[in-house]
Amino acid sequence: MPISKPHSTLGADNKGSCSNLAIYLEKENEELDKLIKKASSMSEISQLENRKQGFFTALEINISTIDVINSIDNNKRKLGANDAKYFAPTISFSENELSHIAFLATGKKEVTSVLELNSSELEQFNKLVREYGRKAMDNYALNFNRQDKGIKSGADLVYFGKIEHFRKFKGTDKEVLDGTEISGEYKKGLQSHIHIIVSRKDKTQLLKLSPTCNEKQTNRKIGNNEYQVGFDRVKWINSNEKIFDEHFNYKRKELEKFENQNILKNGSPQDKHEVNKKIEVESINRDDVKKQIKNAHFNVLMTKPKNLKEYQQRMAKFAIQVLQTINKDGFMPGNHFFHEQSGIEFKGIEVDQNLKLNELFLADSKTTRQVQQTEPSLEDWKINTGKLTSILTSLPYEIDQEVDDELLKRKRKRAIRR
Repeated sequence: MPISKPHSTLGADNKGSCSNLAIYLEKENEELDKLIKKASSMSEISQLENRKQGFFTALEINISTIDVINSIDNNKRKLGANDAKYFAPTISFSENELSHIAFLATGKKEVTSVLELNSSELEQFNKLVREYGRKAMDNYALNFNRQDKGIKSGADLVYFGKIEHFRKFKGTDKEVLDGTEISGEYKKGLQSHIHIIVSRKDKTQLLKLSPTCNEKQTNRKIGNNEYQVGFDRVKWINSNEKIFDEHFNYKRKELEKFENQNILKNGSPQDKHEVNKKIEVESINRDDVKKQIKNAHFNVLMTKPKNLKEYQQRMAKFAIQVLQTINKDGFMPGNHFFHEQSGIEFKGIEVDQNLKLNELFLADSKTTRQVQQTEPSLEDWKINTGKLTSILTSLPYEIDQEVDDELLKRKRKRAIRR
């Protein structure tokens, strides 16, 4: 899931200028500058220049570091010397999420580094990541519950985002501690993430907005005015996850969901059991389910069930329901299987074309068809006398001969009167 940390300041003192942080976020551009100096052609220089990242806002891109510093440092009206002047949220992605974005940008299913992308592919990749960053900051704004005060989207804030594509191992990383990696080396795979610098004050400089506030949707009252304060960090992460899935049409697995991860870490034993059950069910492959059904089928046949009902009962012991498929005419031309553990259903022919349960239990099928065919249908007999005659002649009883003679006499009398 996209992990959104609202309180990070990357080690900087956020009670003063944001200059140190903004300059620090130029580190990838500085690495590119070193490569540009070593470049041997104008084409190579151009490609490296195109890989540089500027800051972006809710509406603009390619904003310079100087403009970022000036905007944040000058947006602090009525903030005291010891008040936080800005915050630095970070938005990180999982490997699966970044692979999905890369596929949308390039059509390539296996991208292991942004260095594999050409200029147009990288531009599209950055555009998609930037679009998501803006939506995450819209959620950030809404999470303060100050819509009545004009905070309705990220455009009402003063913030600047910066996309970075690489990460280095730190001395505290597990891989460094166990000796498999060296501190300072680049991490492999897609590592793209977003750094945000957002002012403590809104664009009007009338409101203080702190994501580190411990209150969550607390109601306060000053005079006759009631308003909500607080920032629910879990709610922000969940809303960012939801908007990611909707915006990128991402089919998130149970194990990837932040809510489930949170339960596995902090939930009750019962809640953890339920989550693990969902994860286990989802992990079952459809082909594996087919194999389970097929194996159960042959195991049951070895017990020589006498009829379809007995076959169904024995399959049920494997948690597999065998259900008859009834077509629109009321006939049962086939069967299908419901695998209870996974909730997956297959037609018999999907499991194996040679199962042919109707042939295995031919007596059951013939009996069913005979009953259906001999049952009279009185539908539309009033307008179809031929059909009525057919129905009457098929009924399992005879009309008494005396009754029949009486009916003929009445018909003759009616004819004479006419």
